[in-house]
Amino acid sequence: MLISSPEELRLYSPSNAIDNIETMAGFFDSSEQDFLKDKLGAQLHQSLVEYYQSLRDGEGAIAEYIGQIVAGTPLPPYARLLTLAQRIITFDALGRAIDQQAISVNGAGINIGVADDYQKVDPATIAAYKQSCIKESHAAINALLVTLEEWTQEVNAIDPATIEPESSNAEKKEITDYWRTSRYFFLAASLAIPSATILQEYLDIYGSREKFILMLPDLRFIQEDILTPIIGEDLMDYLVETATKGTDDRLLKRIIHRLRKAMARHLESRTMQIKVGDPRRETAHNEAVQLTSDLSSYLQTHQPDMEGDLLEAFKTSPLYVAPATEPEASASGEYTPEFENNASGSVMFVTPALD
Repeated sequence: MLISSPEELRLYSPSNAIDNIETMAGFFDSSEQDFLKDKLGAQLHQSLVEYYQSLRDGEGAIAEYIGQIVAGTPLPPYARLLTLAQRIITFDALGRAIDQQAISVNGAGINIGVADDYQKVDPATIAAYKQSCIKESHAAINALLVTLEEWTQEVNAIDPATIEPESSNAEKKEITDYWRTSRYFFLAASLAIPSATILQEYLDIYGSREKFILMLPDLRFIQEDILTPIIGEDLMDYLVETATKGTDDRLLKRIIHRLRKAMARHLESRTMQIKVGDPRRETAHNEAVQLTSDLSSYLQTHQPDMEGDLLEAFKTSPLYVAPATEPEASASGEYTPEFENNASGSVMFVTPALD
């Protein structure tokens, strides 16, 4: 369990008056296993648990860790990851516990617990508190995913051979390598829209990485079952690879932009992860159909401008139009002009047979 003392709990919820952490232990464990673990992935979660256990085993290490947070001291990556995880667990557990904490179950029945030095809390206040905890827990999840995404990008930009052991970058590399095994790993490398950052440019998901992950099945369906049959598998694979690596080619950038616009509108018309009213959903569907048609027209119009790998990928597309074939060469290597009856400059005219 990643929280073991009231002092740690008060780092994130200073107003609570819980003095015995054991009363919340079950809720903390449920939140860690059900709400946090899949975001980290099993390997990163286990590594973080081992790091936390090393703090608990070290004399004064937990107190030093708390002191660094209170003082605003920059934390090493694993300590920073731990604070993000503890915040998630805290608010999710408090939200889970509030309804049950308000009721006392005993052998004689069920009663409402009321403290002598506090006023009785009404149901509306309990509901508002629970909603606030839910909101904070999801904000904490997003903060965790944003941090892991940033660390991944930092590590990807560094030559692994230059990373010194025991350094901050070595910790980040270890963390992000473990995180790659999680289904919440930010980069969906097989999609034309590979991250929440890019999707946000085309559809407002409030910057939520968590929502983006939940939208991946819809995005994959849109790409593989709606758009790929229209533009072709080889072209889609090439565009996805190019979109992931990046390109300075003007035509490719425009094609990828149009592809992403179409995907985003299709997503808006079918996703349940963001609030979309029925009128807007229908409008988004119509826009998606139009943008898909525009993409097809754009590809066909710019076929003469394609070259290299892009042209080779486009040749297997249903949209590809083969150019007119050139006259075949004779045995001597010279082209033999095709015969055309009554052609301009011809010295031979063949009278058509009459029935």
